Amino acid sequence: MTPKADSDEAFLDAATAAVGNSGAPALRLGAYEGPLDLLLELARAQRVDLAQISVATLAEQFEAVVTAAIDQRRVPLPRLADWLIMAAWLTLLRSRLLLPAAAAESAQAEREAQGLRRKLADREWASRLADWLERRPQLGRQVFAQGGAEPDSNITAAAPPIADTAELLRACLRLLVLPHRDRVYRPRPPQLWRVPDALERMRQLLPITGEGADLTSVLPPPSEARAQSPLQRRAALATTLMAGLELGREGALTLQQAEPFGAVMVDSAVVIGDEQTNSEGANA
Repeated sequence: MTPKADSDEAFLDAATAAVGNSGAPALRLGAYEGPLDLLLELARAQRVDLAQISVATLAEQFEAVVTAAIDQRRVPLPRLADWLIMAAWLTLLRSRLLLPAAAAESAQAEREAQGLRRKLADREWASRLADWLERRPQLGRQVFAQGGAEPDSNITAAAPPIADTAELLRACLRLLVLPHRDRVYRPRPPQLWRVPDALERMRQLLPITGEGADLTSVLPPPSEARAQSPLQRRAALATTLMAGLELGREGALTLQQAEPFGAVMVDSAVVIGDEQTNSEGANA
């Protein structure tokens, strides 16, 4: 082992022995005497009365410990950052006891506390990242790069070809004079039975359709090109029903359905009018 490695190990051992087994400085705050990290855990678990701890005393003792550690170079920098985060958390928890129960200042203080917590979390992550980077092997110290081959002085690099500006302009002109092609995508709509077609067919079949005819009797024949596939048949049925509703709104026919999901029956308004006339004459 090299002398530098021996000095590094001795430095870490001395730092651990200086701060105790837990790695945190011991403080005397009246109601509590012990390491800083244990005090933080007890405060988070609400097992210690923070109201009896003075923030000023905490700051003075923490400043003295950190100053002594920096002067004597006993503690690594990542460990000092951890101490700072612990002291900041204790200060935050203690300051909450000084805030009023419900006031506008309390809400503002809560927002500031949340911002402080985010900053402390970012600082903690930065401290962990710095600790991780410190443990990584450094290029040129712990690890070394593989050497590359020396360039051959006898081989001269070939000069890059010089572009022909005139030929480039001619190529651009050839592209500019090409005819413009319309490349807009236009989908082809499927051949389906439309509502106007259904209206026209129903108006033609209404005079020859008897009373109580099924709605399927006015559908287009299967030989129709737009009513051959199952999708086209369902579309024809839907459009015929819509056309029947439109004619019913106009008073040209009536649609009746005896039961849910049953057959839809078509009754011509002319037939209904004749029956009404005949029934009135018989009553007279």
